[in-house]
Formats: sequence, C-alpha cells, structure tokens
Amino acid sequence: MNKIILSGVRDIKTDELLPAQRDFEIILKAERTSEEKMDTFVDSDTEEFKYRLKVSELISIKDLGENRELKISKGQTQSQKWRFIVEQELGEYDNFMNWLMSNQQKIFDLYRETLCVN
Repeated sequence: MNKIILSGVRDIKTDELLPAQRDFEIILKAERTSEEKMDTFVDSDTEEFKYRLKVSELISIKDLGENRELKISKGQTQSQKWRFIVEQELGEYDNFMNWLMSNQQKIFDLYRETLCVN
C-alpha cells in the first residue's frame, strides 16, 4: 500500500466556534515534492511508494453537521496573501513567479518610474 506524507500544514485561523461531536471536511491544495520506493517484503510482487506532498493552500473547511462552509483566514503574511491573490487571478502560482523573476529588472524600473511620477 502506498503512503502519502503531508508537510506544510499550518494552524488554521477562524472566528467560528466549532461544535463538539461534529465532523469537518477540509480541502487542501498540495503539490508532490518527492517519491521514494519503500522497502517491501521479499515475497511481495508489488512495489510500494511513499509520496511527500507540500500543502500550498487551504481551499475550504465545511461543517458536515450543518452542511456549511466555515469562514477562514487565508494567509496571514504578505507572501501568503500574495500567493492567494495570484492563484485566484491566474489559477497557478509557479509560472507567474518564474515570469516575475525573469522580468525583475523591468519590474524594478517600472516601480521606480511610478514612484517618481507620483
């Protein structure tokens, strides 16, 4: 049997009260960061793998007892807020960040020009 290990899981902040004796559905977005073959018994014909996934975003939390979504804070730091905004606007993050990095001098120049004008 294959195994999935999650990393990057953080505290979730909410102003909501969570009732006791209730189940919750948590939806996360994660990217696979590694795969390794696990040691199996000699007589086993199947290979088993251990996958590591890094959680990049909390999508939602749902109270299954009341069938409603809880209000949650998405991102506390500037970079977490930025990631959330980019993913909401473009649907992905890494390609955009690669583009930013490859155009950093143009972006810095534009920023400086904008500061001088205002």
